[in-house]
Amino acid sequence: MGFVNSSLAQKVTYDSRFKTGVEDIKLGRFAHSMEMLLPLTSTTIATSYSEYAHYYYALSAYQSKKYKESRQMLLQLVNRFPNWNKINDVNYLLGANSLATNQWRESAQYFQKIKDSSFSKDIQSLKTHYLATIPDLSTFISLQKQYPDDRDIAVELIKFIQKSPRPTATDVYYADQLVKQFKLGKEVETKVEERPRQVAAKRDNQWTKGYFNVSVLLPFRLEEYLTSKRRSNQFAYDYYQGLLIAKAKLKSEGIDVRLWAYDVSNETKAMSLILGDPSFQQSDLVIGPLYQAPFELAADYVADANMIMLNPLSTDQGLIRNSSNIYLAHPSISFQVQKAAQWMKTISPGGNAAVYYGNTPKDSIMAFAYSNELKSRGNKIIEMMKIHSDREWLESKISLFQTQKPSHVALFSSEAGTGSNLIEVLASRKLPSVPVLATSASFNLQQSRLNRYGARLFLIETDYVDREKEQIRQFQKEYWNLANSFPTVYSYQAYDQLLFFGRMLFKYKDRLGKGLEMRRYDEEDYLLSGFDYTKSHENQIPSILRFNGAKWELVK
Repeated sequence: MGFVNSSLAQKVTYDSRFKTGVEDIKLGRFAHSMEMLLPLTSTTIATSYSEYAHYYYALSAYQSKKYKESRQMLLQLVNRFPNWNKINDVNYLLGANSLATNQWRESAQYFQKIKDSSFSKDIQSLKTHYLATIPDLSTFISLQKQYPDDRDIAVELIKFIQKSPRPTATDVYYADQLVKQFKLGKEVETKVEERPRQVAAKRDNQWTKGYFNVSVLLPFRLEEYLTSKRRSNQFAYDYYQGLLIAKAKLKSEGIDVRLWAYDVSNETKAMSLILGDPSFQQSDLVIGPLYQAPFELAADYVADANMIMLNPLSTDQGLIRNSSNIYLAHPSISFQVQKAAQWMKTISPGGNAAVYYGNTPKDSIMAFAYSNELKSRGNKIIEMMKIHSDREWLESKISLFQTQKPSHVALFSSEAGTGSNLIEVLASRKLPSVPVLATSASFNLQQSRLNRYGARLFLIETDYVDREKEQIRQFQKEYWNLANSFPTVYSYQAYDQLLFFGRMLFKYKDRLGKGLEMRRYDEEDYLLSGFDYTKSHENQIPSILRFNGAKWELVK
């Protein structure tokens, strides 16, 4: 008579915890709400509100800015209760967590799963909220270029430019193009006015003075150099040493180049001062700057000047989209993945692919661009995943491919050990010969063990250094004599770039653009793979490597 049914008492306890947890959310006590609800999400406890316990725990975690915990609980909810009638709310909150951690592409994937149109305004408001936290224009433009079809990002970017105190002509043009692309009206009625631009003076003797002025705008960070600190930007000095050797080579060919070095990092103030420097204003070729904000200032000036501008490192096609005298020394990511997809179609005609990517922004950008390219060609992506390089992690997470096997695998990672580990895992999945496309950074190209994958492995590499090439060996000797160290890839790039554009300026002068369109320059006496501007202002030289049985070579 005195005993209480234990299961009933337990139910009362669960009910109490759940009600308290929900009430805590209303009162803003999110940490206590998580404490109350967590036991109710256990697989050993079955209640009529288990799904809600999961969801409200995730909501409290999100409000507490514990995005990892929130996401994990939501994924557990989806896994345990895939047919829950509030699954749209789950995807919405998953999308919110992704936005909070700056995973815009992932957020879009969750929002696309929501078929209920009543969520549309909430999604738009949520995106607007997080877009308002973007600190500067260069970050905003970079985001828009990653997601060029996102209307909400475009609208908020235009508004950001409208509110800028002194937008450049480049900013104004960019905003105008977005207005036209998305056919925007009431959302962006405010007129954008550009700031006064500095106009380059006309030079009557530009092509008769007997030499070429080349301004080099790189982050040398002289304060580090002068105080003997460890240089955080050794690449800039390696690049400049390569320029010096190219300058000497051009001199031997009767081409006189004068280098003017400027220390430019990410500050627009320094770039503005340089634009007023009479020496800079006499430039025939401008190399750099590397960072977006000063690059846009320089591009704005160069647009009205009889000079050309070269970005030596970028793969951003947007930098050249609206300019007639700016060039990229490398192929854009868009071009790289287009050619990669075209090549893999000839290697593995099947329609299924698995795509994996690492944890850097470039890894994910290339992976999603490649996936979109494959889809546009009728291929199907059967698995796409952000991965770690660890072998055990890969073994536990990569699909077993028991029902559907990929016709090829693509890997975009910046960690050198990822490629070998992934291939070994594929072998354990009974896929020992499936073709693999990967960025060269996924492997260590100098390891001879890499050759054993040669028949099935294809690498994306825009700056392949063939160390058996005679020109490379000669350059290494010259570089050692000059710098008392061995060159890096930046040294090779600088040598080729100045040698090529110096020759083109000498030959074509003010007709440079037409001259570049006439033919491609495959290797010749260049150290890397040459130049091709016949169809674009980006260097469209192939960037796919294959193993020919003896060495790695570019696919022609």
